[in-house]
Amino acid sequence: MRVNVRCPACGKTGGIEIPKDAITENSRGISVIIIPEKTICADSFIAYIDNNLIVRDTILTDFQVELPELIIEKRVEGDISYSEDSFDLDLIKLNLTPTLLSYILRGFFFKKKIVLISDKHYLNNHISNFFKYITQNSFETDLTIRKREDYNRDKKNYKKYLVFEGKEIITDKAKIIDTKITPIERKIIQQFFAEYEKEISLMILKNEIQKAFQLSKFISEFIIKSEEKKRIDITEITDNLQKVYKTKVTSIYLDFLLGIVEHYFDVAVPSSQKLVLKLAH
Repeated sequence: MRVNVRCPACGKTGGIEIPKDAITENSRGISVIIIPEKTICADSFIAYIDNNLIVRDTILTDFQVELPELIIEKRVEGDISYSEDSFDLDLIKLNLTPTLLSYILRGFFFKKKIVLISDKHYLNNHISNFFKYITQNSFETDLTIRKREDYNRDKKNYKKYLVFEGKEIITDKAKIIDTKITPIERKIIQQFFAEYEKEISLMILKNEIQKAFQLSKFISEFIIKSEEKKRIDITEITDNLQKVYKTKVTSIYLDFLLGIVEHYFDVAVPSSQKLVLKLAH
């Protein structure tokens, strides 16, 4: 079966051959198809195709991006447990594209209020419960779901919000959404969609979110306690992370964490640190 896909980077469109049975017999509803370099263009990307052979989304691959190997186990009394009565994960994956989910994660990490425009009212509780589940014990979030009609009427109240509709960015005044600077969010979402088992995919997503929260919180506290903030460099931060958490972080991941330190925890990162990071890339 031939399916046309469009590269999310350069926009070039081309056809790929996919065994029809591989798509239509997939009980999950969404199949993850890797498009290697030089198949459509010079880029490598992933296509998410549903059982009707409709391409729901395409997203750049981030094979070169490494996430630190660290399991955050933090359970407290009153934790929300996953159950299909709370939210249907298949509905989430069918209706919230990988691109949109990476945008929403970016908003959470940068402590932004978010409006999601959707007229699919039956999804509201599923979406709300899903985000409450994956962010519990980590990031505080503020996500509102509005019908298009209601949003149009009240849009003046949402000028400072991140506003999304489908894969479209409606409002991003702070300009924090840029596919070129969100490789970690994309990588996290890729892993979430690539895992077939529901509970495992949720565990992967939730752990990556908790990991980002815990490590960035540690860096925030380290900077605040440091007596010589202006002289903090990459080595000090990475050495302390490795000492406490027994894990190494790449410069790309550290850059990601420092963004959370500045925007979510509101802790200024020394300018000398930013310079070193740029040179490290």
